[in-house]
Amino acid sequence: MAATGDKFTKQTTAQEAVDTLADNIKGRYIVVTGPSPGGIGYETARAIATKEPKLLVLAARSQAKLDQAKADILKETPNANVETVILDLDSLASVRQAAKEISAKGQLDVLINNAAVMMTPYGKTSDGFETQFGTNYIAPWLLTNLLLPNLLKSAHPRVVFVSSMGHQFGDIRWDDIDYSKGDYDKTNSYGQSKTASILNAKYLAKKFGSQGLTAVALHPGAIPTNLGRHLEEGDIAALSSFFNEDGTPNMSLGFWKSIPEGATTTITAAFDPRWEKQNGAYLVNSQVAPLQKAGEEIPYGTENILALWADDDKSAERLWELTNKLTNENF
Repeated sequence: MAATGDKFTKQTTAQEAVDTLADNIKGRYIVVTGPSPGGIGYETARAIATKEPKLLVLAARSQAKLDQAKADILKETPNANVETVILDLDSLASVRQAAKEISAKGQLDVLINNAAVMMTPYGKTSDGFETQFGTNYIAPWLLTNLLLPNLLKSAHPRVVFVSSMGHQFGDIRWDDIDYSKGDYDKTNSYGQSKTASILNAKYLAKKFGSQGLTAVALHPGAIPTNLGRHLEEGDIAALSSFFNEDGTPNMSLGFWKSIPEGATTTITAAFDPRWEKQNGAYLVNSQVAPLQKAGEEIPYGTENILALWADDDKSAERLWELTNKLTNENF
């Protein structure tokens, strides 16, 4: 019987996870986006590299950071087969080029969409999309769809989206996704982009599950990384109960995870065989998160609940059709 992560907890580390799921990593071609040193994407890639993947591709916008990540991984695992691809999620042209390069390297088995931005000031991508929605949702949506013809040839194709408990902050703003009315709220925008990621996994599972694709979304946990570099004093003040007086995370509360703990649910999502029978799942701490009850308020800071709006089949289909129009595609 294949090993699973059913016993994994919030404290399970990425290395412990790959040690358990090693047989599902060995010999496979895996892509991890956003593997910058110091983040959970790097820790995800580092741990995977220790278990003999056929090929591990690191994809990000900075060649210098990619080179550093690759070098650090090879210091620990000198025989790992690691390559890099430039991927700038701010540009759909870059996404298209990256997809070509990734496919040219062989038969892809697992795509881990980890790269993201969080609570950025208002801005637009080079293609005119609001920054968080464009970077966190539209670009990974396009990358995934461009890679699907390759992925679906795999014996066990899988797509992972690193979402967030932040999806609880906002449903899709169907009447004004880009905040063109001038009422931009970076927290709400972040929530919208992460809700979209969950709906994306849900729709992919429904649309391509019969062809063998497994699609999973997840909340990695609250992890102090450079992803929070756009947080301002007011944002930290609103979260004051989770921080020490000097502004550092209060790790004694049990709310935060270390980076090795933070990468675990991504690894579980990518390699645990459980999700083949629970396709489209949303995971927290390597387990399926319970769904919000109708009429139930989600208490602030609650991680392990999936908001109702992120579990709606009609919304998932509507978003898919809208994204095709926004990107001039017909997936």
